[in-house]
Amino acid sequence: MLRSVLGVLLIACTAALAGGGFYAAASIKADMIDQVTLCPRNGATSATLILIDRTDPLTPIEQIFARDLIAAQRDAAARGERLAVKVLRENGSGVTLETLVDLCNPGAEANPFFENPKRIVARYDNAFLQPVEEALAALGREGNATASPIAEALALGVHGLDAKPDGPLKIILVSDMMEHGPGASAYNGTLTPDALGERLLAEVRPALSAARMTVVLIPRPRLAKQQASAMRAWRRLFLELSGRDPVLMQPFGSGA
Repeated sequence: MLRSVLGVLLIACTAALAGGGFYAAASIKADMIDQVTLCPRNGATSATLILIDRTDPLTPIEQIFARDLIAAQRDAAARGERLAVKVLRENGSGVTLETLVDLCNPGAEANPFFENPKRIVARYDNAFLQPVEEALAALGREGNATASPIAEALALGVHGLDAKPDGPLKIILVSDMMEHGPGASAYNGTLTPDALGERLLAEVRPALSAARMTVVLIPRPRLAKQQASAMRAWRRLFLELSGRDPVLMQPFGSGA
């Protein structure tokens, strides 16, 4: 009889341990990261988009600021947060939105059973160094672009993040905000909130309405009136989308 009781208890304990082991393994696997994106396999916990408008040249000071801004956001990102750095620029085929880097912060606690923590953390840190340095240096050597589709680039950048509906989204725009294209241009006074809104994808509006928006304004002193008018249009658009003014930073002085 005693052996039977002990046998039942042993079976129960074995089952409990097996169940606990299965749960722990499932938890570990759920916390694994994608080797390409460094994001949790069940998706990024939050997202930050840094969009640099290079349709006009960046001065050396502006390049340094952009580099330091990217480094600061990289270091401040929470574990599982996705950080994408994109540049609006003109190449041989026209104005395009290019991705410099798009990775999640894997955290220093990467699972040693499945990953090499030091190697993964080093990859995350280094991914923002050389590519960003080279890209920013190149951006300072380029001339003016024929168009500045900032609103479209913003929409495409947010859409590409595929952020969770309930996940925090932060957007940092480094730009003069001088939208320029057919039918809407800051240079000729045809830029309006409605014109900007028409250039946003409908599917990104919910994300934009909940996003924390920061504008790092690149001044255009010779076009101060036009830039001020453009900023009023952008502010009205953001207010209509989210009910909030964007945070405005002017580290290079005021051109508007």
